[in-house]
Amino acid sequence: MTSKRKTYRILSFDISLSSPGVAIVDIANGKPKIIAMSHVKTDSKQPHPLRTDIVESWATLFIAKHIGKGFDYVIREDFHGQSSGQNYPVFAAWSGVDRAVSKFGLTFDKWQEVGRGGRVKWLLGIPQSKVKKLVVGVGKAEKNEVAEAVRKWTGYSGEFVVDDESDSAAIAVAYGIQAKLITKE
Repeated sequence: MTSKRKTYRILSFDISLSSPGVAIVDIANGKPKIIAMSHVKTDSKQPHPLRTDIVESWATLFIAKHIGKGFDYVIREDFHGQSSGQNYPVFAAWSGVDRAVSKFGLTFDKWQEVGRGGRVKWLLGIPQSKVKKLVVGVGKAEKNEVAEAVRKWTGYSGEFVVDDESDSAAIAVAYGIQAKLITKE
């Protein structure tokens, strides 16, 4: 008798207003594989509401193209800016992507952090340093190190058009590692 192992499909976003990225990563038998990636660039001279609509439209079209097989997890990187000037553009883009995701009846999965003394916190996404620590092994890794680690984990040999694509794939890989869907080498 043959047993079928589940393939997990992760839709992951690296969200910004200037150049958000998205990736779909399938995990089968503990091994992640990049299925699709995309990004969009907005014009900083345009008003935030227009740029937010562009991000939402891009995300909607990407999800519509790939919704057929569904998604087991929908995740994003967490963000904590130091000022409203940093927060507003990112959270505007979050809103656009949230609207796109909700059009398909999807919601973002929360990220569980266990702190000192076993205190559990639920975050809206995976902290950037946690993505780097899980995927690269170093919480302050550079962009090129993240891309190289994603290649190692996934076997991906194509080009990452922008860092936002490799970053979005890294977010999916980090989630898979933390959820024990990916077998460490």
